[in-house]
Amino acid sequence: MDATMEHASVMKVMNATMDAAIPPSDRELFRAVAGSWAAGVAVITSIDGTGSPHGLTMTAVSSLSIDPQQFLISVAETSETLRAIRESNVFCINMLESRQEDVSRRFATKTPNKFDGVAYTSLPSGAPLIDEALAYVECKVVQMFKSGDHQLIVGAVLGLATFDGEPLLHYRGGYKRLTS
Repeated sequence: MDATMEHASVMKVMNATMDAAIPPSDRELFRAVAGSWAAGVAVITSIDGTGSPHGLTMTAVSSLSIDPQQFLISVAETSETLRAIRESNVFCINMLESRQEDVSRRFATKTPNKFDGVAYTSLPSGAPLIDEALAYVECKVVQMFKSGDHQLIVGAVLGLATFDGEPLLHYRGGYKRLTS
């Protein structure tokens, strides 16, 4: 694609209204732009109504408010973990350490037994804390609302901690690590 066509494509996306759907041909551009933002990798965990653990990998995590302390996550409507979060009303943001790429890959699949072979501890809320995570935030759901094909979930902080290590990052479709 030459520079003029590429610029025109970018301008088309920039000029799209909030209500307009991006044409299917531009979904790749949307993903490319979104993937250009380096982000920390987290595994969101929860438990369902029977106490079974569920989890998924994501980068769509944000601190939202310091007073009251809140975090925001974005979970696809089709996610089994969303069902668990709705049932238990709790979740844990496990911020992964740079050596946990295998954990990230496992929880990015649709495998039914994602926790097989993954060491974790149940937090007071019941949400799983993955061992050796760089940091964690245990949350109680205070608000959920639909946006597109996802649910935006606001969680009030119940507990949190950070540990030594370096973050696992995701950038342009691949895992990255900090360098000096």
